[in-house]
Amino acid sequence: MKKAFKIKVYITLIFSALLFVNTINYAKANKTLEDKVEVLYLLNIVDNKENLDKPITRQEFAKMVVKASDDKDKVSGIMVESVCNDVGSDNLYAGYIKNVTDEGHMFFYLGGLFKPYDYVTYSDLTRAMLSLLGYVSDDFTGNQVMSRNLKYESLKLNDGIDKSGVEVLTKLDVLKGIYNTLKGNIKDAKDVYGLKIFDKLLLDSDNELNADNAIPKKVEGPFVIKDKGSIEAPFEITKNNVYLNGIKSNIDEVKLDIDNYGYAIFYLDLDRKYVYSYTERDDVTAPIRVEKGYVQDIHYEASDMTTPYRIDINSNKYYIESEEMKFAFSALGNIREGDYIIYLCNKMNDVTNAYIDSDGKVVRNNEEEEVYKGSIIYAIKGDIR
Repeated sequence: MKKAFKIKVYITLIFSALLFVNTINYAKANKTLEDKVEVLYLLNIVDNKENLDKPITRQEFAKMVVKASDDKDKVSGIMVESVCNDVGSDNLYAGYIKNVTDEGHMFFYLGGLFKPYDYVTYSDLTRAMLSLLGYVSDDFTGNQVMSRNLKYESLKLNDGIDKSGVEVLTKLDVLKGIYNTLKGNIKDAKDVYGLKIFDKLLLDSDNELNADNAIPKKVEGPFVIKDKGSIEAPFEITKNNVYLNGIKSNIDEVKLDIDNYGYAIFYLDLDRKYVYSYTERDDVTAPIRVEKGYVQDIHYEASDMTTPYRIDINSNKYYIESEEMKFAFSALGNIREGDYIIYLCNKMNDVTNAYIDSDGKVVRNNEEEEVYKGSIIYAIKGDIR
């Protein structure tokens, strides 16, 4: 861990903490529409949060569908040949259009036309979203469009969308549909679709999505700050870009905790201009916090006795997921059984093992014999105060 009293751009940018992909939660009960749009933005499904009241084109929608699918990391817009009569290789969305038509998420019109500049309709949305969940043409009878729309609505995936049939959707309508689909169950399964597609995407106790755990973002840190007067970032710190223990907060609350506990642990996201801080504050609603205790046991994989996968602290069990933490608790690292450590704990890790039942309630699977309190994000030996 790096000790610093000034957080500036030039503070060793080599400290890119990719291990931190499992740490940041966008936790808030009763998410607003703004919160839900932010989730999709953080997941890279939507490029920006502008013009939400305007319609979007079929080609723009094609990109969103791919970004919300299992092919999200495999497909780009670039193609070396034409996709169809009205989508040439010079179309920046060509690769996305080819994918959604190959996968059956979207369709060609008569004459081999995709009509990339037409606006997206409600029926376009229902077809694509049901397809993502695993539904195919054989699942629908009679009028395919009407049958899909009825199925979509029976699954309550139209929550917040007051359109129907071939009505044109706004960008916000589309984002509502995608968000609802991420919370939906995969066809013939109880698995929540979004939790299967996005690694470490979490589900709140209030049935809402936490996206930050899924972001493969690069962050700078961790930094230990002991002097509240030395908090400084290479961007403006506002009331909208400070998180404390995984919950949106403000810098005054962080300073108060530094007074109370003697320090705070900081990470910086320079791209999105976020400040993530963690303290010992005892908040049961916080998904992440700093905890401390003695390492009682370090458990290793049966197939690899050099790689720890679990540690026991204060009679609680924790996953070890990042490679850096596995190394720290291994025979080659510096943390041993009996050591006193201060650590960042993701206390919501278990909620990924869940699904939404027919009543819209979160049901947690308890298939594993052992109950884990969470996962260890970062740990340091000794008391750093």
